[in-house]
Amino acid sequence: MTGDDINKFEAFEWDLILGKHVPGKYGDSVAATLLELVIAGKYSEVLKTTEAASFFGTDLNAESDEDVKRLLETSDAKLYVEARVRSDLSKQASTIEQQLQILCIGVACLYVFLQSGWTGPLLELAEVDCLPEAVRTHKDALRAASMQTLMEDGEEVYSLTTRPVFLSFARAIFVDTGDLLIDLKSVHWWRARCLLVQQKILDNPADTLRLAIYEAMETQSSKLPELAFSRELHARFNVEKGLAFHWYQENQKTEPCFRAAQEASNLQWSLTGALGRRTKFQDFDVSQLVIMAESSVDESSDAPADATPTPKTLALNDDTLLETTKFTGNEDGSNSKVSEQKNLRVIDQCILLAYCLNVKNTNPQDGLTTEEMMPYVRRVLENANNWMVHTMALLLRTRLEGHKSRTVERAALQLQALVDQFPLEESSVAERMLHVFSIELPPKWEMERELGERFVSLGATRSALEIFERLEMWEDAISCYQMMEQPKKAEAVILDRLKVTPRSPKLHCLLGDIRADPACYELAWTISDGRYARAMRSLGAHHFKRGEWVKAIECYHRALAINSLFENSWFVMGCAAMRAEDWDQAVRAFSRVTSLDHENGEAWTNLASVYVRQKKKREAWRALREAIKQHYDNPKIWENYMFTSVDLGEFQEAMHAMGRVLEKRWDKAGEKGAVVDVEVLEILVDAIVADIKDANGQPASKHAGKLNQLLNSITSKVATNPGVFACASKFAASKGLYRKALDYRLKAYRCMLHHPHMADDEKVFKATVERALELVQAYVEYGPKTERPRMVETGEADEAVAEGEPVCKDWAYQARMTLKTLIGRTKVAFEDTPLHDSLKDKLEEVTEMSRT
Repeated sequence: MTGDDINKFEAFEWDLILGKHVPGKYGDSVAATLLELVIAGKYSEVLKTTEAASFFGTDLNAESDEDVKRLLETSDAKLYVEARVRSDLSKQASTIEQQLQILCIGVACLYVFLQSGWTGPLLELAEVDCLPEAVRTHKDALRAASMQTLMEDGEEVYSLTTRPVFLSFARAIFVDTGDLLIDLKSVHWWRARCLLVQQKILDNPADTLRLAIYEAMETQSSKLPELAFSRELHARFNVEKGLAFHWYQENQKTEPCFRAAQEASNLQWSLTGALGRRTKFQDFDVSQLVIMAESSVDESSDAPADATPTPKTLALNDDTLLETTKFTGNEDGSNSKVSEQKNLRVIDQCILLAYCLNVKNTNPQDGLTTEEMMPYVRRVLENANNWMVHTMALLLRTRLEGHKSRTVERAALQLQALVDQFPLEESSVAERMLHVFSIELPPKWEMERELGERFVSLGATRSALEIFERLEMWEDAISCYQMMEQPKKAEAVILDRLKVTPRSPKLHCLLGDIRADPACYELAWTISDGRYARAMRSLGAHHFKRGEWVKAIECYHRALAINSLFENSWFVMGCAAMRAEDWDQAVRAFSRVTSLDHENGEAWTNLASVYVRQKKKREAWRALREAIKQHYDNPKIWENYMFTSVDLGEFQEAMHAMGRVLEKRWDKAGEKGAVVDVEVLEILVDAIVADIKDANGQPASKHAGKLNQLLNSITSKVATNPGVFACASKFAASKGLYRKALDYRLKAYRCMLHHPHMADDEKVFKATVERALELVQAYVEYGPKTERPRMVETGEADEAVAEGEPVCKDWAYQARMTLKTLIGRTKVAFEDTPLHDSLKDKLEEVTEMSRT
């Protein structure tokens, strides 16, 4: 369906999504009136209209209506709204006008909740104002019931969540009865938005919500209009989809979404370098990272406003650093100036901030990552086009500046200013809500928690404690008490809270953490009727620390059956299963870890170890391949990969792994000769010399070049391991390089000849005898052979040289001298022993051969 063919009702929905509307566009219908009120940010007025009163049954009473009576009994507002939706749409064949009215009411409820906890300013509307008169005195019961219904997978709702009943209303409309709005195209988008908001007020990620959000997004993607209708619509959808993946830390899925948003918006940007200065006293230019970005010209998209209110932005006021980097030109020599970049559309600013988050997701936590993220934030902060987007950029800047000595003070003060701006009415509600789903803005209480954590990092623990106690974030408060060495005070605080809410499983778990008492976790589990997963996770950790592996597995199994998104719990359960030698359980646990985080190298390594125990070498090999991607510099993993590769006939991979082990261990190894596994090297040489088939059915001789490079690398470094030179000699002889083979045999023998205990240790003497006999045999076999010197060309040499020279003209003499020297040196300690006699016998044999 193209933009010209789209009907007005569908266009109505997309305008509601975008928050943009031309007055009078949809006539004077009730739905059009509600749409205008929602887009204008007048949510209270929407919920006070006659249509909203009729929908909520504001004028009903318990005597005449069963739904109201049930609401009085259960205080479950979500079930009540579900019943009202079904009642409204079943009275007669529902029209799309009715469905649009319900959609607008649901959106207003969701926005009221977001205004209360995310965007501000303060709102006077109460949840009970929408409900029948009979239930308005049950405000606390309605709140408690909503807090209970918004729990998911055993994860509790933040205790001080503002107006949770409105979120229950929105969930009832978009999630529980959304399928009844059959004529609407955008209901799945609103469902995903509602569920993601619900997720953000829970203590931890919930797998049920994650799957529901992904399903809603996938369904919505097939219901979007074509790109020609609205590029911004597609851009917003892909940004929100990517941010959902980002929230659940599925980093591999985020960048494709952001790239799709960029393409839909026609945003052109690049991360490049430009010459500039950062300090006031700098008298030369150095390369600085900068984002060069330009929005497309699209009249249907949001145009930057000429003058918009901005959040309070604090100056740096440093005696050395400049407020912003002073750029002087681009490194590529282009004429465009960094300082002359044009303003960006708001959606493009959101896309850049999304890319900024992706940099953090896909890079290590170090200074380079911070330097790469800052240009994205700086580009957005250049122009204040939207209050909340600018707020998000400032928040990201505070996070990046919080770890630098010269900017840490500004970061803390700026974060405080962002928290303080919440109740201010300096910008309109509509502006604040316009792009709230396109940025990763935390709720107000999370920003305050971040401020508390910042105080802790600065050493202001007492100030942080006051914030955490006011926010009822007891885990953080307990951490502060422990840092202040007041564990008894922490326990007293929890006991006081238990007097207020004695059936709180979370508080009992916190008490168990303080006392290290498993009975508290068991009580929390009992109180929650087996639904509070945190209790079992804590109990499982307790059993694991005590070495009670089977009990630990049972506890983690119960916890993960409720909420399976806890990667660390799966990992610990896998470790416990390994200790208990429950290999099947260990495989399930570590496989789940790798599915949650494909880049968890420790999980891949442990999974490979379990597969080895199960004699599943091919599966172990694949797991080790993934492990080395994450721990490329870990020689132990490379060594295990080498062993497994050799067992499976993956000779090329085994040689690569041996080279990596040599590279990583050479500088750290105390005994340089021990960095090479001679047994594996012998297997590789034998396989290639015998030309057996590798794992892919190919002749092993095709890897001879790789083995030659490996042997050259090893022999250039390792000079004290005779086994290495023996392998090199065997390989050289197989290639007809007899002079080189003989040289390697001589080096192998000399390694043993110069051993400090050769003349007094029988084991060393035995090894020396073996190397001596091998060398003598090499003289006998290779010495008489002819081989053309590698540095002589046929056209320049005489005929005799061109045809070849003996490898060793005096091979018999050299063989005799080798044996005589060893016999003489060991005569005192080992004369008349079988080994010593074998040297004499060999000397007689060589002497006789030389005579003939």
